[in-house]
Amino acid sequence: MASKFKFIDLFSGIGGFHTGAANAGGKCVMASDINETANKTYFENYGIKPWGDIYQIKSEDIPDFDLLCGGFPCQPFSQVGPKGAFEDERGLLIFQILRILKDRQPKAFLLENVRGLKSIQGGAVFATIVNELKNAGYQVHTKVLEAKDYGTPQLRKRLFFVGIRNDIKADFSFPEPVPLKYTFSEIMGGETERQYSFTIRIGGRRSGINNRFNWDCYMVDGVPRYITPEECLMLQGFDRDFKLCGNENERYAQVGNSVPTTIVYAIVNQLAKAGVFKKG
Repeated sequence: MASKFKFIDLFSGIGGFHTGAANAGGKCVMASDINETANKTYFENYGIKPWGDIYQIKSEDIPDFDLLCGGFPCQPFSQVGPKGAFEDERGLLIFQILRILKDRQPKAFLLENVRGLKSIQGGAVFATIVNELKNAGYQVHTKVLEAKDYGTPQLRKRLFFVGIRNDIKADFSFPEPVPLKYTFSEIMGGETERQYSFTIRIGGRRSGINNRFNWDCYMVDGVPRYITPEECLMLQGFDRDFKLCGNENERYAQVGNSVPTTIVYAIVNQLAKAGVFKKG
């Protein structure tokens, strides 16, 4: 089946956006990330070698595309981070996305970050980002969505930005929740005491089931057990046999940094159904 649209995958990580957008009928024409291990994982699974530092990427060198996807770094905006926002160099990376949007004017974009971005500095950072996205020429829609409402049993709320170019008239709305694809017990291979997992995190591993920072230890058939990177993949909507490169710490981090593929699919599918990629 021919692809319905072309997309680029910025801050691509292991390809949460890639998997979701491809499942909705898209073809990836370019990816970019500076993490070498994640780039190896990306190549192993998609056959695409991501470009490197986004600061070194010229807008005119990017192949033609309809949709810009990007999970720009969340650490400056995270509730568990230093909340540096634009005072943190990583927080300024959103302006590289804006640069490409202004220069290339794709039909749509889909961005993701932590929900805390909405409230940091009294909402000023969020307002600035939304205004800049609008000034780039887009109708902007934002909403906090949770993984457990889109097929995977994980308590993971994230903020999504959807933009549709101003000259494209489309009736877009965020997707309605869907049933779970599988239960948490099915993922863990035994009866779990929880219906949903905690949010997959990058740090704090092996903290123990009674530690308030615990996210990776669960009671399974009455016995505490740590979740594996492969099980974490399923919580993000990847196939269990998705190949992760690197050591164990790097594998956990790569999955923790990803976006739930099922949410990406649901949003991009809504854009496609609205005819965004057929217009303009």
